[in-house]
Amino acid sequence: MMIKKMVEKFQCPGCVIGSKTDCGKFKFNDQKKRCTSHVLGTSMGFPGNLIAVGLPKGFCKPGFNDDGNVKREIDVVLWEKGEFPEFDKYNIAVWALENDGFLFVRRYAPRINHAWTDIIEGGKIDMVPGAINIENLLDEMD
Repeated sequence: MMIKKMVEKFQCPGCVIGSKTDCGKFKFNDQKKRCTSHVLGTSMGFPGNLIAVGLPKGFCKPGFNDDGNVKREIDVVLWEKGEFPEFDKYNIAVWALENDGFLFVRRYAPRINHAWTDIIEGGKIDMVPGAINIENLLDEMD
């Protein structure tokens, strides 16, 4: 899948800027491997409870900034088929879900106290043997 299509599938839904990469603000960052103009624009339950509409449960919440406020963007890294991140003691695959031909992985880097969601086209759960497969936990999540 072309990277623009991945941005449209996972980042554009619910974005306040636009729902397609032709929004006029699309800016793909090769280093961060995502659209860096993306801004979350959908709340669930109460104002300020932002979610990323294009991502499945367990991966759609952005987390918090250092000041305690909810992030307005979601830290995703998009990996086209045949590409994948290096998981090791510095980049730990914490939990994972195979969904619709993609592998979603919550990755944590304890050295720098940062978490990402990797979206790997064609990825399989056996790529992250140390991660918790959350498929059976989805009904328990909001």
